[in-house]
Amino acid sequence: MTQLNIPVPPAPILEQAVGYRNYRHARFLALWWEPCGDEAMVSDGLVTFTGLWTGYLAYVQHRTIHPQVAAYNLGSFEEPAEYHLVIDLDERLAFITPCREAESFLTSRWGNPQEKPVSISSEEMEKWLADLSEQLSHFPSMDELLSQMAKDQTQVATLQHWLDEQI
Repeated sequence: MTQLNIPVPPAPILEQAVGYRNYRHARFLALWWEPCGDEAMVSDGLVTFTGLWTGYLAYVQHRTIHPQVAAYNLGSFEEPAEYHLVIDLDERLAFITPCREAESFLTSRWGNPQEKPVSISSEEMEKWLADLSEQLSHFPSMDELLSQMAKDQTQVATLQHWLDEQI
């Protein structure tokens, strides 16, 4: 991993702007662009998902960040990423890493799930299934969607404001 000399905002500004909620208390987060779907991607090594593209672009295209990351292919709508931008969420440092190395590094942080058998009680399983069923049965209303979109825009604006203050 190559450390970059770029500002990383205090928690949780960047995380929220890219749509990541650190429920698992991950130490590292990878960011890149995926041509399939033309989306920003976020991974903590345990979960990989489509992030908020506005937050991702606000960060990597900001004038304090872009000169440092422009030389690395973080992906585009035309081609897959060769590198991932890896953020140390504890030390608030940024690194550039080839994709395979980043994925291997991130997944190794969680240990090998094959080595640890998972055991839950029937009560825990029933609760988990009930919670999952409730989440899947709820369709957000238009007001809920608009509210979430406004919250996302506010979080991206917070990131941009913080980055602008670093100049």
